[in-house]
Amino acid sequence: MRVVETFITSAPLETVWGILADVGHWNDWTPTILEITLLSGGGLQVGARYRVKQPGLKPAVYEVSHCIQNEAFTWIQKIPGGQFIADHRLAFKDGATAVELSFTSEGLVADVACALFSKKLRQFVATEAQCLRQKCEALTKA
Repeated sequence: MRVVETFITSAPLETVWGILADVGHWNDWTPTILEITLLSGGGLQVGARYRVKQPGLKPAVYEVSHCIQNEAFTWIQKIPGGQFIADHRLAFKDGATAVELSFTSEGLVADVACALFSKKLRQFVATEAQCLRQKCEALTKA
């Protein structure tokens, strides 16, 4: 299963990245995150591990597998029988910032879990995209 949300914002790419890279404060701008705790590493970098609490889901540990400043980061939750992959991608395009947020499952167990929670997952990704856009544009206007 793969869920993708995209949007374009007038906020500078560095502003959008700054919000995304400040992972520990996501609960300040989106209701889909109750708490994120850094477990290892020195912030958003490959190998950093975070404990993520979300409404209606068990806490999960995600590890950053890919991170390029001002461009993208990916973190993965590994489970027996699969993994969940959350991608966050930015691109400067025609004087604006294009944002893509996606959540993907790989493996039989992960695919079954996503099928069971597909409505919630789609709502989470859509809400995160909407809230991120609002936060970026509010900072741009300030």
